[in-house]
Amino acid sequence: MTEGVTTPDVVVLSTSWRKRETEVSFVTRAVAGAASRSGAVTVIAPLPSGAVEPDGAFDVMGIGERPRGEWPAVREAQWIRRPHPESTWVLDEPSEGARALFRAFGDQSTAYSIKPDAGDVLTRMSQLAFVPGLTAGSSEDLGMYVPINPLAMRHRHAGLGFTGYVLVLTDRTCTPAAAPPTAAVAWLTSRFHRHDVVVIEGGRAAVWRGRALRGIVAVDTRMDLWRLMAHAQVTVDLAPGDVIARDCIESLRLGTPIVVPDATVGAAHAHTGAGVTFSSIPALLDGVEQLGSQSERERLSRQGIHYADSLYGDPSAFVTRVARALNQIR
Repeated sequence: MTEGVTTPDVVVLSTSWRKRETEVSFVTRAVAGAASRSGAVTVIAPLPSGAVEPDGAFDVMGIGERPRGEWPAVREAQWIRRPHPESTWVLDEPSEGARALFRAFGDQSTAYSIKPDAGDVLTRMSQLAFVPGLTAGSSEDLGMYVPINPLAMRHRHAGLGFTGYVLVLTDRTCTPAAAPPTAAVAWLTSRFHRHDVVVIEGGRAAVWRGRALRGIVAVDTRMDLWRLMAHAQVTVDLAPGDVIARDCIESLRLGTPIVVPDATVGAAHAHTGAGVTFSSIPALLDGVEQLGSQSERERLSRQGIHYADSLYGDPSAFVTRVARALNQIR
């Protein structure tokens, strides 16, 4: 069902748009915002047909939905305005449903994905390159704009009376207060029993020393997290985000080197000379030990700031790179 056709623009097909707490939503919104500086952007989400939901600079349009926020079947999709045949499409999560909609309504358009596309070759889709070295055949690394507040480096978190701790972002998302530490955290606080290990889980920072829980403080805002990052000796991210590893980038921009698992997006950042990677608990402990050296920490801090600021700290450059990648600049 169509009520006219738009002029060429960028069509963002997004299941993550309304899931603000996710990294893919953060990246999708950033790409849409950057693209809107160079041309028209239409954001489509799984919403009832004809629904228009104002959201900041965008009016998010619905073409139908199925339970659990899934895309409608092609025959059920109803467009307020069908995309122009020369529009450029961006799919945040290229599921089979999203690819089917693109194949049916994208005509001869070009499509890009934000998360890796595991679909068939008929989709004619390329992945946008946000992290160097992760996307084969990419002509340019887009980077991102990942904001931080430099004031976080001037004042430590008010709930802690010390700095120079090992900060750990764990791979557990929901835990009760004062829960036993994960195996990785238990090994860290055992190996470095004279050091404070600050563990972020479930909106709280638990302070461990010598395998004993010393206290818990709230982490209510992003600024709280940035302060904790900025005044740590090292940030250990046990589960980096799978699109850009946002927490790793923020830590690097704040001057704190990272320790991350091999074969993750975060490892790509570490391999630039901004941190170290590990594949086992002994390697994790050795990596933290390496960054216990102040001279080594300072060296990686300088390299990390240079890398992260150059690729993730310039919003104007990101706007230009997105426009070029999406063919808004001919």
